[in-house]
Amino acid sequence: MSVLTKITEHVYWMPPGRPDRPSVCAVVGDRRTLMLDAGSSQAHTRAFLDALSAEGAARPSAVVYTHSHWDHVLGGAELGGQVIAHASTAEQLIELAARDWSDEGLDQRVADGHASPEHAANVKEELPSPRTVEVAPADIVFQDGLDIELGGVTVRVRHVGGDHSAESCVMYVEPDRVLFLGDCLCDSGTGALTAELAFPLLDAILEFDAECHVEGHSDSVYSRPEFESLIEKMRLAEKAVREGTTITAPDEDTDDFLRAFRQGATS
Repeated sequence: MSVLTKITEHVYWMPPGRPDRPSVCAVVGDRRTLMLDAGSSQAHTRAFLDALSAEGAARPSAVVYTHSHWDHVLGGAELGGQVIAHASTAEQLIELAARDWSDEGLDQRVADGHASPEHAANVKEELPSPRTVEVAPADIVFQDGLDIELGGVTVRVRHVGGDHSAESCVMYVEPDRVLFLGDCLCDSGTGALTAELAFPLLDAILEFDAECHVEGHSDSVYSRPEFESLIEKMRLAEKAVREGTTITAPDEDTDDFLRAFRQGATS
């Protein structure tokens, strides 16, 4: 099980875990606590809240979402607080609430080409059948972004988009210099990255004066130099694909970026 870690003065982080649990964070201010993404199930969120309580931190009164993919939002109802979401995410939450989450419904989405077999398997493992899925609707909806004052700490939420999801938002925590990325750096549902979407996203992310970068499915928090190194690998991979050149003995990250940009070039 993932262990809660206090990564800065105001930020607690629970790293990703099986089967498809993403990173979740809590930002604790003098007046209130904010959760960043809600997790993949009520059990996931409950584990996070229990660990946060054991640290003596106040329970979050609200959660803000990076995007609407199931593993980031299905735990929202467990929190019982306000849900803050981009307008597109708010619309998708309504669609998720109306979806058939039964085994039969999941299998039908796979058969219709609307979901991957891995998606269905992860949902079934995270939420054993028979399952009841409650999707909390958005209470506060924004377009470009908003700032949330928690008392001695501010969370700046900004819409950034990208290949993974046009909804994608990031959260910058001041004064801690933590940037919560969600899945915005990931490839699309078809495994693609494109220069047209990826590079403006990278430029937007690098404008934040972040020292700690929390990614949705990474087991570690990236320092600024580590994150800049990751970005450089992405740029080199795109250049190699565009120019048809070869990168000798690419590491795992570079190999993933090469695959994604190749897919983006052919889709």
